[in-house]
Amino acid sequence: MFIDPRHLEQLAVIVDSETLQEAADKIGTSQPALSRMIKSLEARSGMTLFDRDSKPLKATRLCLELANQGKAVKSAQRRAMECVQLAAQGRGGFLKVGVPPFLCRRLVSEAVAKFVSEQSAAHIELVPDYYSGLQERLLQNVIDVIVAPSKYVDHSNADFILEPLFEDSNVIVGRAGHPLFGKRQLTAEDLSAVTWIGHSDSSVLRYDMETALKLLGLRHLHLAFQSGSADAIIEVLRNTDLLTVLPRYAICSDNSDGMAIAPVDLPNSVQVICMITFSGRNESELMRAFKVHLREHVAAKNMNVDLQSAL
Repeated sequence: MFIDPRHLEQLAVIVDSETLQEAADKIGTSQPALSRMIKSLEARSGMTLFDRDSKPLKATRLCLELANQGKAVKSAQRRAMECVQLAAQGRGGFLKVGVPPFLCRRLVSEAVAKFVSEQSAAHIELVPDYYSGLQERLLQNVIDVIVAPSKYVDHSNADFILEPLFEDSNVIVGRAGHPLFGKRQLTAEDLSAVTWIGHSDSSVLRYDMETALKLLGLRHLHLAFQSGSADAIIEVLRNTDLLTVLPRYAICSDNSDGMAIAPVDLPNSVQVICMITFSGRNESELMRAFKVHLREHVAAKNMNVDLQSAL
């Protein structure tokens, strides 16, 4: 059966709203019109879209899936408008790259800066977010590629293509000249006396940090500061004796950013950074060029390792 894409978009708005009236106000239509649309879809599909007995309206599983398709339709329309606007401006290509905060702050932003200076016709948008949010955007066609650790990806999902870039590990980080960093090796006792910086509750890095420190023997962490902002965390680290756990790529190896790595190895910290794309989408020339550039950028930083069996 054919479903009008506009009805899918309307379902998405209804699902995100408290009431039909609120959804109607957002869309610019009437509540009876939305009620008729829902009843028509239910009659044609033979399935219920909303539980009428719950307030606010509770969407069925089918309705949620259709609403997600509606969001994808809206995203595709927005991307099409962007392509038209860029073409009208004489600019030939648009690429959205999703990246976790610390990877966005250092490696990928550096690579993008060089890429756009060489590709004057390209328009690149960096979308910093945690992986769960980026994956949803990738499936909805809001972004084109994610650069993130492969361990975040559901490897049983055949819809994702993973292309490894380099191998990295999490490390304990503090300011250069931290009083503890003069030791040859830090112990669990040393680390238990430290005050820490935590990461956002939505960040996988928060879980990685807590897990690694527990494996080292730390049971209770004293957190003095917590943030989802990479810049805020780095700034607090530079100006205090607090410590945190970060990916190694997040800091400069020559300490030029005022940061240093603690003399301690974290267990289970190795991860492979990948370019992640959706298999159901055609790859543009701009995407291919960006992938080549990103690999070359990584190679120039001597970050490449043998990744043939890493995934």
